[in-house]
Amino acid sequence: MITDKQDYVLCSHCDLVIELADVAIGHKAVCPRCNTTLFKNNINMKFRAAMYAYCSIIMLIVACGVVFIDINLVGNINGVSVLDIPKILFFDNYSYISALFILFVLIFPLLNLSIIALLCSKIKLTKYRKRDLLIVYEKFQHWCMPEIFLTGILVSFVKLMSYGNIGVTSTFWAFCLFVFFYIKALVIFTPGKIWNEIHRNNFALKPLEVAKTGICQNIKLCHCCHAIVPIEYAKCPRCKQKSQVRERDKIQWTIALLVTSLIIYIPANLFGIMITVVFGSASTSTIMDGVIYMWQAGDIPVALVIFAASVVIPILKIISLSWLCYFALAVKDKNKHNCLKMKKLYNAVEFIGKWSMIDIFVVSVVCSLVRNQQMMGVYPDIGVCFFATVVIITMIASQKFDPRLLWDRTPTRK
Repeated sequence: MITDKQDYVLCSHCDLVIELADVAIGHKAVCPRCNTTLFKNNINMKFRAAMYAYCSIIMLIVACGVVFIDINLVGNINGVSVLDIPKILFFDNYSYISALFILFVLIFPLLNLSIIALLCSKIKLTKYRKRDLLIVYEKFQHWCMPEIFLTGILVSFVKLMSYGNIGVTSTFWAFCLFVFFYIKALVIFTPGKIWNEIHRNNFALKPLEVAKTGICQNIKLCHCCHAIVPIEYAKCPRCKQKSQVRERDKIQWTIALLVTSLIIYIPANLFGIMITVVFGSASTSTIMDGVIYMWQAGDIPVALVIFAASVVIPILKIISLSWLCYFALAVKDKNKHNCLKMKKLYNAVEFIGKWSMIDIFVVSVVCSLVRNQQMMGVYPDIGVCFFATVVIITMIASQKFDPRLLWDRTPTRK
């Protein structure tokens, strides 16, 4: 069965104009120049996405209700729920980390799931309401991290076993189902279909030439709804968002943010991220101290995960983005092979960027559980704030970078 006929699309990565034929159900269309996915035609997209979204919301509500992890700490059993973790961090005067936890793990995922459920259900919405919901979805989807928090919980189990016996309740499995359903809903949901229900994606004032870049034909791509818009339009007619052909200052913004993150990365490693108090004696541990502790305890895989997420990934991300900026600005003789390499590097940076937050979530879980006022306790330290700021700034830097600059001045061939 052939459905969802498209006219023209403008690749968001290489700015190539492509004419799409009918996309069969269960298939997708990719750019012939940079292999970027242009359109997906999932089976029963609306029904399946709404179903997974509703199931995910229900599982999140269940998971937030009662204790989902507990630890037997020297005869005392301490348990926390998902909502207890930001509450404990707030009372420890780390409201910054508490706010990040609430936003990235709870509010933003719940908001996006609600938007998917509304757009894919049979509720009658005007095109203006659909437009507003899609804009909100586009802005917050990069900042949802429930799967990273779940991974952080699993990593923290290894460290918590040195303090006492760990136990999980049925609520923990509900949270696991929440993450699973959340990922399924995001994979199935196709915003492009909803945008096409609002209005066609082609606003060009003249016929387009296939296999040529948009900038050569005086058209540009709307970053919000991916519509094809004439250069002279200040705003996209479909989503009413401002757009430019090329925002050259984005490279300057990326470089400035990278320099800022590199400066903040120094105190993030010098200051401690956790304070352990045993019988009134306090000791501070940095990121590398945690890696060394895991390595010496024999938990080599966990030590490698923490080292990769907290040390290797931030440094590689800064280096990679710097190299991408250099390639876009300084390299004149570009060819398709080199541009494809840079495109893969950019995709890797986009994918792994937020996984550095795993160390923040490990600290949050450990500090929330290990609390025995008479004998021992674990508390966050100032280094965790610096490190979280580094992760956020590098994520903003990667979003500021325009991948189409990698392909400019690259010859196109049919």
